[in-house]
Amino acid sequence: MQTLQTLVRNLAIILLIATFLEMLLPNKSMRGFVQMVMGLFVISAVLTPITALLKTPLSMDIPAWTATTQQDLPAIAVEGQGAKIGGDAVQEQYRQILINQIKALVLGISGVGDAEVDVKFEEGAGGIIDQPLIAEVNVLLTSAQETIQPVQPIIIGESQTPMTAQSPKAEEVRERVAVFMNLAKEKIFVQEG
Repeated sequence: MQTLQTLVRNLAIILLIATFLEMLLPNKSMRGFVQMVMGLFVISAVLTPITALLKTPLSMDIPAWTATTQQDLPAIAVEGQGAKIGGDAVQEQYRQILINQIKALVLGISGVGDAEVDVKFEEGAGGIIDQPLIAEVNVLLTSAQETIQPVQPIIIGESQTPMTAQSPKAEEVRERVAVFMNLAKEKIFVQEG
């Protein structure tokens, strides 16, 4: 309600100033400029509450102009290395994208507090325009603090080899990553830390 009152008050003030300035102008040729400037003020007055509602700053920074980053690529490449350097840079960016996507998938599973993800590509696969094939995905899970660990089965009287089966949470992580990333389960290794 306060925002609406402020909007109406600002519009009324802008319109009063616009009317006053139009009356002060000696000739009609300047009225078009005054109307245009006052129209911009009206648009600004209407957009300000909308941007406050969307929590978006009115003056948006353009990252290409404001942010400076170091270049990882050398300025001059030795003859024949340009494609390799470019391919390596593209593959590293693709690897970072995959790591972030897999981490987001894993963190969506209940009981997972944090995850470290590593993606390895097959050797010699991919280039600047080709996607490299994924050789393996390693995920290290950290449990959330409030989870209860399941009770391990107790077998009396039989000697058994150590269990190599994974916990249900690790199996769920493997399944989700395999389905969403369209990978074979054999390429996904999940460890709990």
